[in-house]
Amino acid sequence: MKFVLKLLCVSLAVASLAGCTVTNEGSSSPTSETNLTSALTTAGDGLYVTTDAGIYELQTVFPDSANLFYTDVNTKQRIFLCANPNCTHADESCPSYISTPSTMFPPMLLRVGDQLLVVFSEATDSSNPYAMLMNMDGSDRRTVFELSSNQYIQGGFCTTGNDLYFDLYEIGEDGDITYQLWYANFESGICEKVMDLGSGDSHYSLCDCTEDMLCLNYISPEGISYCMYDPQSNIIQEPFYVDNSASGNSLVRDGYLFALNEQNNSVQRISLTDNEEKSATFTVKESFGAPSMRYLFDGNLMITETQMEPDDNSYDMCAYILDFETGDCTEFTLQTPYNNRPVYVLTTIGDLCYVATDYTTYTPVSISEDGTVSNFDYVANIYAFVTKQDYVNSNSSGYQMVDDAFE
Repeated sequence: MKFVLKLLCVSLAVASLAGCTVTNEGSSSPTSETNLTSALTTAGDGLYVTTDAGIYELQTVFPDSANLFYTDVNTKQRIFLCANPNCTHADESCPSYISTPSTMFPPMLLRVGDQLLVVFSEATDSSNPYAMLMNMDGSDRRTVFELSSNQYIQGGFCTTGNDLYFDLYEIGEDGDITYQLWYANFESGICEKVMDLGSGDSHYSLCDCTEDMLCLNYISPEGISYCMYDPQSNIIQEPFYVDNSASGNSLVRDGYLFALNEQNNSVQRISLTDNEEKSATFTVKESFGAPSMRYLFDGNLMITETQMEPDDNSYDMCAYILDFETGDCTEFTLQTPYNNRPVYVLTTIGDLCYVATDYTTYTPVSISEDGTVSNFDYVANIYAFVTKQDYVNSNSSGYQMVDDAFE
């Protein structure tokens, strides 16, 4: 029996949008007073958790389960989060092992303070969506909140101290969909709705945060707008940007809003903290088009463009890196051999980028209690570190390859 890894990518697709409603009339205030104990930060994208010393990730290796991995930035080694000798990492005796029966995708991995948070975003036959908090070594696991079976976590997570803000949507008995902002405090055990975010095709979504404010985008048939929300006063401010583009090609990451203008081949960048605006232009290569944005690091972007091949419906891709501080547009040529696509930055740690240069297939072994031996195909990235400058310069000789636990 073969098992192929499925990766969960959390994204928001928006098309033909502009406009905003800024009143939160009818919203419910928190039942307990919210006091921000430290600056708000993003809890992560659900895929990688970065610390000063290394990177955590959660991947499916064996059926109905996931495993925690840790990559040390100094030793360049990727290991199971487990110190048990001769461990197969295939059952709950292993501290890296997390049971995920009946789930379609691995749970999301986030960071709250100095702890890991594993979020099970889907309801199954045996559980509702819930979150499990643990120490950085995988110990002391405990459920910190559980939702109803008709509630579905969207994927926006911001944290401060032991507090977590996230958004979800709820399907009513009549099939109507309502969107909500929720708050959880892991010391007190509180988990409650903060306010309604709209319903149907007109609603807010949580997309980022600054030191003391959350950033929401408002989606409706008329458009998409970006607004700041103050958790202390429970007030949504007037929109600071309205996306009037035909494609709705805008995104918020790392404290910045980026808006792509296909007419003049430029991107506008707006700081969420002080509304400072910068712009940069990019090159459109001959016979290429459909530019798309991907966030890199330090407030900069990658622009990808595609070229369709009419014979077989395949397409080529080129990429450029935009530096908003210098205004530079640099062509990027690092590609993955298996599909000739740009080598993407998965996360950063200090001055280093964590990238996947290729992929390979490993065949880990699982031994059940009755001695039955099972083999599974695990499709895994081949990881490397590369400095930010070597990445921008497309310097493949700068790769610092990672030794994987399966090698």
